Amino acid sequence: MLRVTLLKLSDTQSVVLFTVHHIIADGWSQEILIQELATFYKATLLGKIATLPDLPVQYADFSIWQRNWLQGETLQQQLDYWQQQLTENAAEDTFSVLQLPTDYPRARVQTYRGAVEQFSLSKQLSERLQGLAKEQSATLFMTLLAALDVLLYRYTGQTDLMVGTPIANRHRAEVEGLIGLFVNTLVMRSQLSPQSNFITLLNQVKNTTWAAYDHQDLPFEKLVEYLQPERDLSYSPLFQVKFRLENAPPETVSLPGLSFQRLPQAVTTAKLDLSVDLYETADGIVGGFEYNSDLFKPETIQRMVVHFQTLLESIVAAPNSPIAELPMLTAEEQIQQLVTWNSTQNPYRQDCCFHHLFEEQARKYPEAIALLFDSSTRQDPDATEQLTYTELNHRSNQLAHQLQSLGIGPETVVGICVKRSPNMMIAQLAVLKAGGAYLPLDPAYPADRLTYMLTDAQVPVLLTQSDLFSDLESNNLESNNLEPN
Repeated sequence: MLRVTLLKLSDTQSVVLFTVHHIIADGWSQEILIQELATFYKATLLGKIATLPDLPVQYADFSIWQRNWLQGETLQQQLDYWQQQLTENAAEDTFSVLQLPTDYPRARVQTYRGAVEQFSLSKQLSERLQGLAKEQSATLFMTLLAALDVLLYRYTGQTDLMVGTPIANRHRAEVEGLIGLFVNTLVMRSQLSPQSNFITLLNQVKNTTWAAYDHQDLPFEKLVEYLQPERDLSYSPLFQVKFRLENAPPETVSLPGLSFQRLPQAVTTAKLDLSVDLYETADGIVGGFEYNSDLFKPETIQRMVVHFQTLLESIVAAPNSPIAELPMLTAEEQIQQLVTWNSTQNPYRQDCCFHHLFEEQARKYPEAIALLFDSSTRQDPDATEQLTYTELNHRSNQLAHQLQSLGIGPETVVGICVKRSPNMMIAQLAVLKAGGAYLPLDPAYPADRLTYMLTDAQVPVLLTQSDLFSDLESNNLESNNLEPN
């Protein structure tokens, strides 16, 4: 369960490696272990016998007490609270997965490969967040958790959120000095309303947190066993995002003749989709976003970190603003979205007409598909027609030459009355190529309306289809001296 290795790098530098199984120690235990090591080192160096205060109980005593206490009515009260808290007013799919937009598809089985993106908040912002928390009789943990809820809502659009958080679970003085696994995981559920302000959300998170603390003794494993959520090997049950805020451990330990320093550890694993771990320091809040590298690219998490920082700035600046309107984008991103990506103006050549531009495109991409006609509304739903640029240009040229032979040129209007089909585009291009203008005529129009439009525009040539032309003849439109083609 515990392995210790001393690596001597030089005459003046060594590394002590502790390999501790989580089943016997938690983060709190690590600090106790380091302090006791320092006590024994000092005593040995001075030739003395190290003495530690007697422990009122052992970890085994705590385990037996917890097992005997957490049963019967006490256990049921804990279970009832958490069932009501996590399922009340829930949708049919009670424990839905948080749908963070990922860069890669989710694997069928969790891979646990991960990385971390470190960041820090300025001392000024950290103090303003602390001040906001005090104004609302809340803690910094509650304030930052509420801000993370807003970030997750803005990324996913989901308003019913569950975030896991570890708790030391050492609320009895007798166990504060014990090395053991006391830490537990609580599920913090928030139900957001996009138009409510941040203060309203913070008060909800505050009430939820205090109630969760009052029911922190139920082991998370027992809760999952009782609720029996639908299990899936691709994600963890109940929550996929974790949040933690702690006081940063001391960087140095005072040892005679030695400078003791913790070595940073490279993060290569991730138990969840995303874990936000923050620490309070004298210079401000520091921390990192630990993420599943098989779901997210580094640049995606870097952008998420920036959005979180910007959101925190917006919150302290205007905590009464609706959470859906709190600025989250940087000034550069706002310019990019509102200006750069919307700058779609494309200067067209002023020395040519549309059909000239089409012919230029046909020369560049002769075999590319220029027209695709979905004929699913006809009798044969699979009969999809398509024309390349070369085919469309050739067929419109043929018709254009025929129109010119009929006298079509500038100041001449040609009627086009065809059903929706490739022939419609061929006819329009042909009229433009011939130098004329076209008058679109909907075959569904009443005969009187078609008659008026043809007469008023003084159309000499009508492009139509045989079945439609017979209908036009039946309505005496041939009396207009039209020369149909």
